Amino acid sequence: SYLGALRSKLKESYGSSRGWSVGNLVEYTEVTSGCNFTVWLTAANLMPTFGAICDSMWSCRVGANVVINFDRWQNASPAWNANGGTLDEYRHMVINHETGHWLGFGHDHCGGVGQPAPVMQQQSIDLQGCTFSAWPSASEIAVLRRTLGI
Repeated sequence: SYLGALRSKLKESYGSSRGWSVGNLVEYTEVTSGCNFTVWLTAANLMPTFGAICDSMWSCRVGANVVINFDRWQNASPAWNANGGTLDEYRHMVINHETGHWLGFGHDHCGGVGQPAPVMQQQSIDLQGCTFSAWPSASEIAVLRRTLGI
């Protein structure tokens, strides 16, 4: 019953010029087979079944699987909520963060107090003084552009 909302948010996130579409130069398309990666919305207690890196608290990426923790999808995270983040922005952030891992990005850190967090920062856990950012930073997009040769 939640897949319609997930599909809608995926379409928004992947279609946004602010995201990993690199200004709409990269297209993310839903397909029924032959995909490059799969996005899962999974019950918290089933998260560890995707691999050792996944646990019941957080979302993760394992191989070609971008796995969104259902509890986080429904409620965001304690750190996010404590700092006044919205659920809508959290959903964009978690999609962009876990997809960033699939694209080859590791975790990043806050560049300085009051600056927007890189999307690859573990914002669900700790903002480290940064402000929320659901979207890849200009430097993260630049790295992807170089990686893709665009």
